[in-house]
Amino acid sequence: METDAKNADRLFEKFGRSYEGGDLIFAEGEPCNEIFMILEGRVRLIKKVRQVERDIAILRTDEIFGEHALTDTRLHPVSAVAFGKVCRLLALKTEDFRALLKQQSELALKLINQLIRRLEAAEDRIENMMLKDSQSKIVNALIRLAQQVSPDKTPVQLEVTPMELASKIGLDVDTTKQGIIYLRDNQYLSLSNEVLEIHDVEALQQYYQLIGMKEELKKE
Repeated sequence: METDAKNADRLFEKFGRSYEGGDLIFAEGEPCNEIFMILEGRVRLIKKVRQVERDIAILRTDEIFGEHALTDTRLHPVSAVAFGKVCRLLALKTEDFRALLKQQSELALKLINQLIRRLEAAEDRIENMMLKDSQSKIVNALIRLAQQVSPDKTPVQLEVTPMELASKIGLDVDTTKQGIIYLRDNQYLSLSNEVLEIHDVEALQQYYQLIGMKEELKKE
């Protein structure tokens, strides 16, 4: 939710919470009766699969999470952990959030748009699960992100970390880093802090097709 500094301070006085990196905000399976909005910092959403923790998403400033409190589920399907040095959140009880939705139509639209984006991300993740090669998963995800940011423009800059990319495609961070390093060494992209720049999306698409052809040849 985008607010001016004064409004944000007023809301934080009433609903604000601060966490340090690594602090648990809520755990998977706990009762779900609050919706959270990120004012500063980032949040990792984690799900345990066969006793192994997997990153589902990394959320940034202005994003909303804990939205299952608006449904009849009322149990958190994931855990949320503060990520980075400082994380400042608004934590609203379900009834307070519903009242805020009625007062601020732009907040309702933001929530709808975020849910749509998460549904699209889930669909992309399912598609990536059908790809066997890890490099295909990485390249396919980068192409989709680039098309979302700028369908027609090259180069394209993406504010995404290896951990965020790994969470999007269901790979471990080390494998994702190795894939990105390979693409960097072969001049498909460059890295600077947390900004990844794809030099030529069409060239990356050609590389993706080449990986697919190699996979098909292995089957024969």
